[in-house]
Amino acid sequence: MSASTKAPAGTNVLDAALRWLPVVLTAVAAAVLIAWPAITDFYSYNASYYNGIVASAAISAILTISLNMSMGYGGLLSMMHTGMQLLGGYAVAFVTVKQGLPWFLGVALAMVLGAVFSALVLAVSLRATYLYFGMITLAANLIVVEGGNAWHSVTGGVTGLVGVAPGGLGKIQFYYVTIAVAALVYVVQRNVVRSGVGRAVMAVKENPDTAAAMGIRPTRTKMLIFTLSGTIAGLAGSLYALQLGFINPDVGILDNGLVFFVGLFLGGIGTLVGPVLGVAVIATVVELIKDHARYTTLILGCTLLLAMMIIPKGIVGTWRSSRLGRPAEGEDSEPTGGLPESVLPGAVDADVPALEGRGLVKHFGGVKAVDGVDISVAAGSVHGIIGPNGSGKSTTVASLTRFLKVDSGEVLICGEPAPDKPFAVAEQGVTRVFQVPHLFEQQSVTDNVLAGMRGRERYGTLSAMLRLPRYRRREAVSRAEAAQLLAFAGLSGRAEQLAGSLSHGQKRLLEVVRAVASGPRVLILDEPATGLVPAEIDALTRLCRAFRDHGLAVVLIEHNMDFVMGVCDELTVIDSGKVIACGPPADVRADPAVLEAYLGRPDLVEDLS
Repeated sequence: MSASTKAPAGTNVLDAALRWLPVVLTAVAAAVLIAWPAITDFYSYNASYYNGIVASAAISAILTISLNMSMGYGGLLSMMHTGMQLLGGYAVAFVTVKQGLPWFLGVALAMVLGAVFSALVLAVSLRATYLYFGMITLAANLIVVEGGNAWHSVTGGVTGLVGVAPGGLGKIQFYYVTIAVAALVYVVQRNVVRSGVGRAVMAVKENPDTAAAMGIRPTRTKMLIFTLSGTIAGLAGSLYALQLGFINPDVGILDNGLVFFVGLFLGGIGTLVGPVLGVAVIATVVELIKDHARYTTLILGCTLLLAMMIIPKGIVGTWRSSRLGRPAEGEDSEPTGGLPESVLPGAVDADVPALEGRGLVKHFGGVKAVDGVDISVAAGSVHGIIGPNGSGKSTTVASLTRFLKVDSGEVLICGEPAPDKPFAVAEQGVTRVFQVPHLFEQQSVTDNVLAGMRGRERYGTLSAMLRLPRYRRREAVSRAEAAQLLAFAGLSGRAEQLAGSLSHGQKRLLEVVRAVASGPRVLILDEPATGLVPAEIDALTRLCRAFRDHGLAVVLIEHNMDFVMGVCDELTVIDSGKVIACGPPADVRADPAVLEAYLGRPDLVEDLS
């Protein structure tokens, strides 16, 4: 940074203070929670009451974190978390009261039941959209509540089960258990979200098609996050029953979920500390209005309404969006270095096309969008697909990458039949960048690139949660590769910036870099030059040529003829769903059939001729 642009010393001090503020606040909160029983014992004649308030808030925070993982990070609207809390409570009550077994076995059973129940609900609603999925979970919640009312021999029916207790633990000991479990659940949430697993979850939430194009399996990813959410919800329910000493169906009614929804939206949905902060605020409000308890639902409802009107992103989300909470904006940097070896294709057979479509046919009713298209893309080449609007270019690419099921024809990847699913095609080395940018705009530039690497990461959820050595080694390598890729594209100065704050051209370059991070053999770019200024088109041209020189096959769907003619080695021209020309740009430029196809576009005819 030059002297003229160097940040003032006061700004650096403020940035450092803001970076340390969360650490300081966390340390203070932890110290208060640890000392809380001693504080209440010293200052209050009713210490157990105030200890219970904090323990209840900790249990509510656990359930709200579970809800946040489902809705905030997974994009799955859940109306059944109170039902899963009830299910967890029944589990620990059945084990301790009905079977006379230790309470921790009941907690384990509660977690298993929460996981199984959530997995079953998701399995029967995979095709449901956001709102309809919420309705299905609401029905599931009602099933749990009515099941509790009807299954008297197990649940105690309407009256429930009494005498649930953590045998061997006093009230203060149980207080520390709940605080420890809440801290552990928060760490699990943080570790998952800040790993490749969490980045895959957020990718599926943002756009399942984009995630699939990077080799992420949407169904498996949704199942993982919702099952984990259900596991934590069951855990919260078991602790809730142990603290109250009983469980009955009223625990599962939706009215009791208002606290969790208000806490989540007030604190900040899709943020790590938001659920905890929101529940802390709501617990304080409820305690302050305890003498007017009949107005609790009204006050919580008004709080939720005001929060969504004034701070729709919640306390934490609003802070992060403010000038003080945003990451410092980076600066433009010159492209440096080369591509990491790990993202480059291995040895390829030059005689076998990297990607090939034979006799592809795709009709939509009477519309012949693709009608017998043959296309062959050589390794280490830039292959352009051009044609008038509506000619079938994007449909051809969607057929090649299995986002559309062809009526007939076959697709080959390096001579082998392509799989039937888009994510499996990406796993085989064919990565697609869509026409409309799909970045994770509230994540950093680096995290966007790391999301593209998920298909190459070889660690699972447990390794990410526990930060095992396998995870730590892979994460270090991934971050080094991401830094190298960003430097190669000239984006290293923007690495910590939010992706949503980039210019349109930088977003397109970032999408290309993210796609390359998946380690493809074939990179398909759908109109990447649209909206770019000349300098950004030059940068894109340099990237395409560099990818070709490193052995990647690059496929371009593009209307910018100057860009296409300058960068492509081979062109395929499609009109009305048929290939009308194929060959080097010089030959295609002079082909009469091509010129005739563009007669309605004089500007393009001039570029071609």
